[in-house]
Amino acid sequence: MSSILRNFSWIRELKLEKGGVRARKTGQLMAWEWGNVLATGRGFISHLMVQALRIGSQLTPGRSYRIAFTPTRPAPWYLIWTVLHAAKGQITKDLTQADAVFFFDDSTISKHELPKNYRPTPNQMSINANCTDISKAKVQQVFAQVFGYALAIDPTRWQGLAVEKSDENGTHDGREVLCPCQPVPGKVYERLLVNSDNGATVLDYRSPTIHGEIPLVFIKERPINQRFANFNTKVRLVTPQSLFSPEELQSLSRFTKEMGLDYGGLDVLRDREDGRIYVVDVNKTDMGPPTSLAFIDQFRAVRILAKAFRNYVILGTKVH
Repeated sequence: MSSILRNFSWIRELKLEKGGVRARKTGQLMAWEWGNVLATGRGFISHLMVQALRIGSQLTPGRSYRIAFTPTRPAPWYLIWTVLHAAKGQITKDLTQADAVFFFDDSTISKHELPKNYRPTPNQMSINANCTDISKAKVQQVFAQVFGYALAIDPTRWQGLAVEKSDENGTHDGREVLCPCQPVPGKVYERLLVNSDNGATVLDYRSPTIHGEIPLVFIKERPINQRFANFNTKVRLVTPQSLFSPEELQSLSRFTKEMGLDYGGLDVLRDREDGRIYVVDVNKTDMGPPTSLAFIDQFRAVRILAKAFRNYVILGTKVH
């Protein structure tokens, strides 16, 4: 019981303000709006569901495993917190006692350094140690290298509409611009993809990835006039094989390896005009499962990801 109560210590990371609730680390404000209140309520129910999964996992056969996070530990709204607790995982502060060391940092560009007096054990795995740059420019560069076609455009030469957005991760400030135009410092420019089946809503394929494999996909849907917003009107759980060809899955796997992403999430769009997929974002500290997803599918998704992550840590290849 005491270990469960300790898992609520993340409440200290939140700050109540007149306008809403602010995350102390990222500075992001969740305003007092009905949609946010509803999402928070659903998220709390999901949190209770994970606690039930966690208790149940401790009663099942098989050894547990320990993960040490550095430089910060994830709060319950991060998907990795949910995933590891649902399959006999434990968080430890002692790096020397961990089966795996997970480099967990919200920063776009990170400098991953272990304590100077720490030496990894021979069988210890490190996760995301080589994923130090998830800027949009880096994603564009690696994507073109792996897939052989480009998402990025030169705004001074492109003709027509394009997307302008921050090079930083998690800003959700994308907007349509008419090119040719002069680039703004700190911004990147990309093709405006036609990722809509009906002209009214856009579809994003959030693809969790573990050691190059995609166990499932969340199809996120929102109005086309709010395509860059950070909310979803509908989320569905599907298999990756229902969306991607074997060749595309192989390319996505190579992409994660080139990014150094052992665990995280990819935002993938399919352009209806050329039929090709594009990776538009990489998340090494992704949140979830999406609160708009049906509770039964949240449960299914956590079980699938937990099994995949447990197999990776216990049976997977070391990534030193």
